[in-house]
Amino acid sequence: MFDIRKKNAFVCDLDGTLFMGPDPIKPAVDFVIENTRSGRFSYYYLTNNTSKCPEEYMKKISGAAIPVTPEQILTPLITLESYIRGKGCRSVYLIASEKVTAHMAAQLADAGVRFEFDPERNELIALTYDKELTYEKLRKACQLWNGRNVPPSPMCPIRPANQTPVDFVATHPDTCCPSEHGPIPDIGGMMRFLETTNGMKPSHVFGKPSPTLLAPVLAKFKPEEIAVVGDRLYTDKAIADNAGVDFVCVLSGETTREDLDRYAGTPPAAVVDTFDEVEAIRG
Repeated sequence: MFDIRKKNAFVCDLDGTLFMGPDPIKPAVDFVIENTRSGRFSYYYLTNNTSKCPEEYMKKISGAAIPVTPEQILTPLITLESYIRGKGCRSVYLIASEKVTAHMAAQLADAGVRFEFDPERNELIALTYDKELTYEKLRKACQLWNGRNVPPSPMCPIRPANQTPVDFVATHPDTCCPSEHGPIPDIGGMMRFLETTNGMKPSHVFGKPSPTLLAPVLAKFKPEEIAVVGDRLYTDKAIADNAGVDFVCVLSGETTREDLDRYAGTPPAAVVDTFDEVEAIRG
């Protein structure tokens, strides 16, 4: 049974939990502001949305009057950066907005990573939630994959000299993004587009539900002291389950009570209309 008195840290999803599009969900945000200022709880802000860089999330959160520091922002771009460093990649074809590309270039400048389309040199295709997506970006990804990962055939007569297979990763699995106008396309559709075209499948999909994003929180708090708060069962609840922490399901975003009735997994530790209502749950 969920008991708020036993919690010291909340890991909050943003879209659908604290915000709906650009607009704060007022009772939820007021609850966070009050308890941040009092020091009652530690808060972390977890998002799969890689259409923005961490600095933009800092601005969005602070713009709602919530005190926030860079260490509180958890995004798959951090995991992607670690992956690129760990693999020692030097040439990456990054499908991302201009701002996200500039952010990643700055973060990895010390490692000498170039973000470019170069069929001879690219070691990695990295797909983010790119709201500036064009057909040309997807075409280049297919060209790179076809030339380096697909056996020669009449369908792909032009081959680069470099025949080393290119890796392919995606920052998260979400099929849609909540907005003030309802669900809008997210990275899941982009992945399906590529898979349908030529069988491209990412070797790794970062972000929720991978528990690696919660590593900074688990390093400071015991699992029983932590709760993930979110509006999606297949990402927010899944990451909580994978990390062994409680999940608070809010009904202010994607999930409905009908969805919960149909859900075959273990139920959330708590279900509330908006995050602030968790205050009343005391075991």
